[in-house]
Amino acid sequence: MPALPSDIAAALRPQMVVSSQDLSIRTRFPSARDGSEDPAEGFFDSAADAATALAQRVALLGVTRRRFVVAVNDMVEVTPGTVPTHRVIDAEQGLDASMLLSRIEVDLEQETTQLEYFG
Repeated sequence: MPALPSDIAAALRPQMVVSSQDLSIRTRFPSARDGSEDPAEGFFDSAADAATALAQRVALLGVTRRRFVVAVNDMVEVTPGTVPTHRVIDAEQGLDASMLLSRIEVDLEQETTQLEYFG
């Protein structure tokens, strides 16, 4: 199949790399991204679009997040069609935050639920 003129024009445009690096994160997590020095690949029409996407990526990845597992001696209901979040309080870990429920493990015989939170 022959290339369309718009495909040829897109392939001939000059390339640019937009980057961001936080040395404090790199020092704290030296093996992040498997130690790769290659940039994450993305394709944008303008540098401004790439910078916007990069800022969103840094906002997600640049924050230290923690994982907690909570055992509940009851069955926990999750409303279908919702993103379950709960307030998790752990005085020992200094945590009082709304966290995203990322995993549910139900033991029907024991009627217990193990919840994994991320946030």
